[in-house]
Amino acid sequence: MISLIHSRNRLLQNKLNELIKQAKDNEKKQELYEAFGFEVIGANSPEELRNLLLSDFVTRFQLKDVVLSFIDRHQDAERLFFGHDEEARINYEKRLLILDIVKDAGVIASFIKEPLLGRAVFEKYCWMMTGLITRDQIKSAAYLPLLRSGRIIGAMLLLSHDGNRFPQGVGTLFLQKLSAMTAIAVENCLNQQRLKEISYQDVLTQVYNRRYFDLRLNDEIARSIRRDDDLTCMFLDVDHFKKINDTYGHQAGDQVLISLVSQIKNQVRACDIVARYGGEEFVVALPATTLQIAHEIAERLRQTASSTMHRVQGRQFQISISIGIANLRSADMFQQRDEQDCNIISTMLLARADKALYRAKASGRNQIAVFTYDTELL
Repeated sequence: MISLIHSRNRLLQNKLNELIKQAKDNEKKQELYEAFGFEVIGANSPEELRNLLLSDFVTRFQLKDVVLSFIDRHQDAERLFFGHDEEARINYEKRLLILDIVKDAGVIASFIKEPLLGRAVFEKYCWMMTGLITRDQIKSAAYLPLLRSGRIIGAMLLLSHDGNRFPQGVGTLFLQKLSAMTAIAVENCLNQQRLKEISYQDVLTQVYNRRYFDLRLNDEIARSIRRDDDLTCMFLDVDHFKKINDTYGHQAGDQVLISLVSQIKNQVRACDIVARYGGEEFVVALPATTLQIAHEIAERLRQTASSTMHRVQGRQFQISISIGIANLRSADMFQQRDEQDCNIISTMLLARADKALYRAKASGRNQIAVFTYDTELL
C-alpha cells in the first residue's frame, strides 16, 4: 500500500514538474514575444519594420517563414515598404503580399478577427503560402489578424517545420498581444512615412522637391557605382515661362507645370526620380539608363510638350521645353569614382546637366543638349 502511494506521489510530482516546466517555457516565450513586439513598435521606417517582421522574426524564433498580408487602402503600401529598392522587392515579394481592396476583395473577406492555429490555417489561408519556396517544409502554422479600431488591416502567418509548434487552441494569448503590437507598428510606421514624404513634395505639382532629390541622387549614385551602372540626369525648363504668366496669368503657368509633370511621369519609370528643382525647372534622375536611352526619352518629352494645346478661359496656347542631359559615365566622373565622394559627383553631375540646358537655351530653345567638354566653354 505504502509503495503504491509513493508511486502515485511520484507520478503526481512528475506531472506537477512538467506543468511547472511548461508554465516557465510559456512565460519565457511570452517575454520573448513581448520584447520583440516592443522592438517592432520602435521601428523607425517601413523598411526597418519589414526586415524585422520578415527576416529577424524568422531567425529569432526559429521559424521556417513569415508571411505578411497588408490591405492597401491608400494604394501606396508597395512604394512605402519597398521604395525604389528592387533587390528588396524581389527578396520579399512572396512574403509581403500587398492586397488591393477591389481586386483582392475575396481573399480579404476570408480574414477573421481571432488568431487561428493548427490545420485550419492551411485549409483557410493556403493562398498566402503558394509563392514560398519553403512551403513543402511547413508543418505547422499560426494565423494572426492585424486589427486597428476593430478593422482588419492585414494578417500574418507564422510558419514552422515543427508539426507541434502551433497546436490548435494553445498559446494564443501572447500571439494576440504580438499581433496587436504589430498592427500598431505597421499603421504608425506607414503614417509617419506618409507625413515625411509630404515634407519632400512640391505643393503645386506633387512631385519631389529639391531637398529630397539631392538626398536621393546621392543614394542612387552610390548604388550605380556599386553595380557598375550608368545614371543619367536631365534638366528640363519651360521656355519663356515668364511670358506665359504675363500673357495668360499665373493660373495658366500653374496649369503648364502640372501638365508637364504628368507628361514626364508618363515617359519615365517608377524607379526614376522626378523633382521640381525651382520655378519652371524640373530634374529627372534615370538610374541604370544610358545616354542614348535618356536622349530618346527627352525627345519624346520635348515633342509631347510642344504638341500639347493648353486652354485657359477660352484662350489657347502651346509651349516648348529645353532639356540638358549629363550622365555618370561621361568625362572623368565614373573612372575616378574611387577617389570622389558621392556628394561631389552629384554636384558635378547636376552642374553638367545644367550647363547642357543652358546650351540648349542659348542655341534657340525647344531642343535637347548633351553635356560635352566644349559645353564648359559656354
